[in-house]
Amino acid sequence: MIDSLEVQEFDYLEQALLEANVPFGKITRQYARYLLSLIDGGVLASVSTPKLKVLIPYIEKSIQREPIESDGDLRKRLALELWTVEQQHRKSDEDFANLIRCVLFCFATEECWIEEGTGDATPIYLYFLALKKILPGTRKAFIKSFQDFIAANGK
Repeated sequence: MIDSLEVQEFDYLEQALLEANVPFGKITRQYARYLLSLIDGGVLASVSTPKLKVLIPYIEKSIQREPIESDGDLRKRLALELWTVEQQHRKSDEDFANLIRCVLFCFATEECWIEEGTGDATPIYLYFLALKKILPGTRKAFIKSFQDFIAANGK
């Protein structure tokens, strides 16, 4: 069942991102930073520390948007590496596989987003839905992190 309050909150968040003219790359960078903060804060207890440590370098690379957006070969190579790890753990560690899928979103570009044609103006709700599979109670903290980001950057 669709949570209408959740949808409404994300509609407001998406509107705020659009009104602040936050570009796709900055939304994705903030998402990567949020994932990193979850790891650093020990919030992802359902995934073992060694597995989390595997993902940290990927998340850190994704935060550096310039190489991700300008070097398609690098982006594809990193995504392929992550998909390989995801496939290895898909059945044995569902939370880790889901987290890898979250990290894969960090390597998306605006061009890919437009090509996929989801109809949404930003990927924010999709990012949340992926993360919600691992952390069902993260909605308020997730939204607040982006609201704080908008307030701090004014853009």
